[in-house]
Amino acid sequence: MTKLECICRHGEYMHLKELLEITDTTERDRSLRRAFSPYTAMIDITGSEAVALIILLNLTYRKNQVDDLLDKKLAKQALKSEDHINKCIKEIAWFHTHNLKYPDIRVSKQNLAVEPPTLHSYVLSSANYPKAYGWSHDSAKVNFAKLFVSYFKWQNQVSWLAQVLATNSDNWKSAFTSLGLSVKAFKSLCVTVKNSLPEEAIPDSVDRYSRQIRMPYHDGYLAVTPVISHVVQSKIQQAAIDKRARFSNVEFTRPAAVSMLAASLGGVINVLNYPPYIRSKYYGLSNSRAFKLNNGQTVFNVEALLKPELIKALEGIIFSNNALALKQRRQLKVKNIKELRNTLLEWFSPVFEWRLDAIENGYDLEQLESASERLEYKILSLPDNELPSLTIPLFRLLNEMLGGVSMTQRYAFHPKLMSPLKAALQWLLVNLTDQKHVLIEEDDEHYRYLHLSGIRVFDAQALSNPYCSGIPSLTAVWGMIHSYQRKLNEALGTNVRFTSFSWFIRNYSAVAGKKLPELSLQGAQQSRLKRLGIIDGKYCDLVFDLIIHIDGYEDDLQAVDSKPDILKAHFPSNFAGGVMHQPELNSNINWCCLYSNENQLFEKLRRLPLSGCWVMPTEHKIQDLDELLLLLNSDSKLSPSMMGYMLLTEPMARVGSLERLHCYAEPAIGVVKYETATSVRLKGIGNYFNSAFWMLDAQEKFMLMKKV
Repeated sequence: MTKLECICRHGEYMHLKELLEITDTTERDRSLRRAFSPYTAMIDITGSEAVALIILLNLTYRKNQVDDLLDKKLAKQALKSEDHINKCIKEIAWFHTHNLKYPDIRVSKQNLAVEPPTLHSYVLSSANYPKAYGWSHDSAKVNFAKLFVSYFKWQNQVSWLAQVLATNSDNWKSAFTSLGLSVKAFKSLCVTVKNSLPEEAIPDSVDRYSRQIRMPYHDGYLAVTPVISHVVQSKIQQAAIDKRARFSNVEFTRPAAVSMLAASLGGVINVLNYPPYIRSKYYGLSNSRAFKLNNGQTVFNVEALLKPELIKALEGIIFSNNALALKQRRQLKVKNIKELRNTLLEWFSPVFEWRLDAIENGYDLEQLESASERLEYKILSLPDNELPSLTIPLFRLLNEMLGGVSMTQRYAFHPKLMSPLKAALQWLLVNLTDQKHVLIEEDDEHYRYLHLSGIRVFDAQALSNPYCSGIPSLTAVWGMIHSYQRKLNEALGTNVRFTSFSWFIRNYSAVAGKKLPELSLQGAQQSRLKRLGIIDGKYCDLVFDLIIHIDGYEDDLQAVDSKPDILKAHFPSNFAGGVMHQPELNSNINWCCLYSNENQLFEKLRRLPLSGCWVMPTEHKIQDLDELLLLLNSDSKLSPSMMGYMLLTEPMARVGSLERLHCYAEPAIGVVKYETATSVRLKGIGNYFNSAFWMLDAQEKFMLMKKV
């Protein structure tokens, strides 16, 4: 780790003087360039204003023109050149708070500098940070912009040269005059810079290369152009440099045309990378459960016992008395027991899934008689009420597995873990087979549930927003079902509403490589047929189930009931930029089913494969990126994802808009939880219908997905 990577620790910022102590010119210049880059923590320059000014002036030259960033003669030359300084001042007009050229650099002659959106406690946006500027314009002028928009710490304040000249000019007078600038010229420079600062810059038209999506607004639709926040993106890059979470990256071939931030990173932009973990199913003879059992191998998921979360929970139980306060000890105990149960569920789930398959499909256990003494066989063959009698044998097997691996050896038969492990296993055996779910009483409300099963999607956009990679965005799911609703109503002449949905992912795989754009007409006159530049992205293939809640008048719902083939005929063909298909015909799955009874639906959902996961809402509040990363590191089932949009401008008519009204909006980051099918089954029908459904909350200032 270099000095620069240690710039900020415990709220303390490295001072510029520390970097000036580096004697090797090449190493010092490299560290200084990083110190004034937007992807690192700010450096304190208090008391070293003159040196900082020399560095900032020399940064306006191309790298091959500067032998030493501390070259005072070169800095004087830059300051003396009226043409050079004017080029720097002109770039102030292109300072932005949100980047219109990300990810498509063809957007031109437009800039967006606005106040942060309304603060919302459940999502992360630029509202969680003070207003900050980046730059994007002509790639040839990226260095000129560095003079006035490079951030630093000065007198305990976050500062940048344009701002300090506009507000505290006298403090920097000596720094400028030491480089040969007269007092009169300095005052003139301050006035010019102050007048050039963009208080607000909003385009009056929508560029043809800017993306637009339609979102519900009042009684119609609003065209929304998503724009990335400079401050949020730079904070994510800083976290990636410090390796504080899981990241992937997207690459830009012309980074200087994207932004100063992209240019400083060489076009490699980091994004939070949290795809769902889907355990592989059993395919082929050598991996089949029966083959393993008959050949003395275990069917239990041994990998689950190696998870860092389990080791942390076991350590927490062993040292639970170290906490100072009684309340703190109780909170830690509850958290550790919860994690212990979750891990044991994963460990036990392959055998339990086998048991469910055997019960549902009438599996013949006679072919397993050679393994009749094995614990797995007993779990398969015993009736529900006798399963708790296997607690002690299961406890013994668990400890043997813990003892067989060096990483977990010390926890096997540990005296402080005996009681918690037995209790967790007994809870597991009792609750997994408990059929006494509290049934939901039927009411007089008019609704249906549409269960779409085994839906396949290829090449879906895995970047749910410009900051996060993993599953496609929740707003993409909502958009797809809204399109489905419109087509269905148009076909049937009804007015049913698809109000909310629940999402289960059966299978997920990332798609490697870049997508070659299709040929299209380009040029000012749209007369040349050529391919667009490659815009890097993240893509995935997935198989999922979707449960859609449908509201409407009873007559309309009965019209839907009477024509089930219409539901299949108008099923959308696209989702999140990918191609969507029903299950393969030879799978013989009834993939499109309507339910008017929640109990019948949940009975079907309880049989979903234990290898998949539900995408569940959470109620975690987020103050800043640091708090979000702490959440993600504390629970492996949490994932950042696209939650919707925070409006940045008032909706108004703009040339080029898809709808009558248009506005610019910032994608917001929220937190979802990947819940296993077993966990949702254990919590029962009431918890599922109260906690698993998503809806769009469309308000004047935001449009966010939330729990119903």
